[in-house]
Amino acid sequence: MSANVLGTYCRFLAATNAFSEALVACARDLDLNPWDGGALFNLGLTQIQLGRFEDALSTFQRADRFNTPDVSRWTWLLGAGWANVMLGRDEEALTWLQRAIAITPGTGRAHMLLAVAYQRLGRTADAKNALAQALKLRPGSTASNISLPAENVSQIYLDKRQEISNILIELGLPPG
Repeated sequence: MSANVLGTYCRFLAATNAFSEALVACARDLDLNPWDGGALFNLGLTQIQLGRFEDALSTFQRADRFNTPDVSRWTWLLGAGWANVMLGRDEEALTWLQRAIAITPGTGRAHMLLAVAYQRLGRTADAKNALAQALKLRPGSTASNISLPAENVSQIYLDKRQEISNILIELGLPPG
């Protein structure tokens, strides 16, 4: 199978929550093309949803070491920030998330994670400002519609996701 086909298959499996298969397809793609940022991103997302936060962080850091244009780079910066939030490494998360926002300020997702990191660091005003910016960018967002689908994810991931949702709700995100 060619690297292009494996890359597409990796992306498809990750997007459809077929995580075990995605791990294999993404790894096979990376065997053929170790610099495939898309495969690294999908592998990292898969690892996060399986509760393998350290592995995900390592994957996103690996992607960041490549000399990739910023237009692609922001995705794994966001991923590394997300992994750090899941690991409770909020100070480290700030750096990654701020770098992602500097490249692509209009997604809102990074702002929501930034709000969580700020709140856990005791920086409530910054947290509320970050959430306000996220809601401006993503009007209609609620705790129930911002998360990825829960099918096939690990309980470790679900527990951390709920913790993040609770913090965002405390900061003013509508529960939905």
